[in-house]
This record gives sequence, C-alpha cells and structure tokens, in this order.
Amino acid sequence: MNSEHKNKSVLKELKVLYVEDEADAREQFTQFLNRIVGTLVVAQNGAEGLDAYLLHHPQIIITDIQMPVMDGLMMAQQIRKLDQNVPIIVLTAFEQVDYLKRSINIGINKYVTKPVNGFELHKALLECTQSLLTDEALRAAARTDLLTGLANRRELSDRFQEEKSLTERHGTCFSLIMLDIDHFKTVNDSYGHLAGDRILANIARTLTTSLRTEDICGRWGGEEFLLILPNINLSAAAIVAEKLRNAIGAMQTDWEGQTITVTISLGVAEFKAGTGMHECIAAADAALYRAKNGGRNRTELATEHLTTPGETSP
Repeated sequence: MNSEHKNKSVLKELKVLYVEDEADAREQFTQFLNRIVGTLVVAQNGAEGLDAYLLHHPQIIITDIQMPVMDGLMMAQQIRKLDQNVPIIVLTAFEQVDYLKRSINIGINKYVTKPVNGFELHKALLECTQSLLTDEALRAAARTDLLTGLANRRELSDRFQEEKSLTERHGTCFSLIMLDIDHFKTVNDSYGHLAGDRILANIARTLTTSLRTEDICGRWGGEEFLLILPNINLSAAAIVAEKLRNAIGAMQTDWEGQTITVTISLGVAEFKAGTGMHECIAAADAALYRAKNGGRNRTELATEHLTTPGETSP
C-alpha cells in the first residue's frame, strides 16, 4: 500500500472537527467530508468549535476565520494552549492578510484559500494525516523498547504515575511484578547473544498474550521486565505471577536446531497510597532478590510495610 492510499485509509479512522458559520458552505463541505473521514463533528462558530474540541478531542481541525461569537483564529489560539500538536487547517480568503499574520503566530498547519476547492481541502487533510502518522511513529519509538516492542523504562515510569494518580483519586489499588530471567548470562554464553535476544522477544510475546488488555508490560532493563496491574491487590497479583512463571517455564525457543527453555523469578508488590515509584519498585525488587536467593523459578511477595514520607516503619 503506497503512502497516499495508507493516508486515505487512516482518514477513515480519524475524527475531524469542521467549523463554519456560512450555512451553504457548511452543508456542502459537511457532505464532502463525511465521505472521506471517519467521524465528522460540525460547529457553527468558534465558541461552538472550542466546546466541540473539548468534548470530542478531534485529531484534525478545519475552520473558517471570520465567524460570529468567536472567530476561527481565536478558537485556534485557545486550542493551542491545550494542544500544541493537533493539526489545524484554516480556510482563508486572499485579502485576509492580517488574519494570516495572526495565524502564523498561532501555529496554523495548513491554509486552503476560498472559494474552497474540494481537491485542495482533501490534499491538505492527507498532508496533515501524514504528519500525524510521523509524529505518532516518533512518539511510539520514544516509548517503546526496540527489541521486544514493549514499553520502555521511560514509558513505564509515566504509566506508573498515571496509575498512582488514579488509585489515590479513586481509592482503588494496583500492583507491580518485577521478573528476571534465571541464569540468563549462561544462556548468552552458551548460545550467543542473538539467541538471548530471541528469548527476550519470545518472553515479551508470552507476557503480552497472558495479560489483560489494561495491564502494562515493559522491559525494565537487560533481562528484567516490569508489569503494572491496575485494580489488582497483592494476593491477586501473586496468582498472576504464578501464571506467568508457568507460561514462560513451558515456553520453548528454537535456535539452530536446538530447543532452549528458561525459567523466571518474580517479585510482587502492591502500591500503597502516598508512596512513590522508587519505594514500590524497591519492594518488588527486594522480593525478586529473595526469589533468586531462594532457589530461582519462584515467586516472592513484598511483605514489608511500605512507609509514606514522614512515617516510621513499625
């Protein structure tokens, strides 16, 4: 599939906001846009457009400039305070020089001159779609571990903070599982690092298929993986950990005519409101250390009390 066809396909998945006060033009281009985009949200002035943006979070915005109540550039300026990345296409007449100067300062992405030609508007949408795809690819690369395709350490840290905020706001819970491949250095020494990489990738696939869609799974570093399990307490997380231990223990990796099997050790900790990521990771890591010292291929729970700042352990 070439890039233009890919962009057209992505357009059918996007939500677009169209803001136009003139009734005939609005009706004409509403029909046109409904044929090429996935979801179309229509507003009649900038104030309605701003409300629609806040409610629907469109991926692309198309707006006229001169409108009652709030003009298109004032709306765009308010949106830019909230979102620096959403593409904004402005419909403008040649004589609107002052508006064009304002639009440059606001950070408008594309201009389509009036009277609007459907081909030019479609072209602007496709160009914005390509920009969206590029930006999303860059953001995904920054969040993803290259070898396994899982979340990387940075993304895991961000997701931990999100879960911490949700948990403390709603009084729910979540748990962490830190797991480590047993004797992984021996595997690399015996079969080579490429074999080790394949094992890491296979473990990533096994973890992904064994977890719920809402669970967060990432590579913490080396042969260590970190899991964040929303709405799961310590005892339930221990059951998940044992399920993963058995699944990876049964996993077979074919390599140059040989079959490689590995085991994992796991440490489990439950988040306590008021603590931070460092404390929670340290508790899971200490449990993992006990699992390693206890003979490996086992799960240990963090049973020590996690203290909040200013609190003294019993």
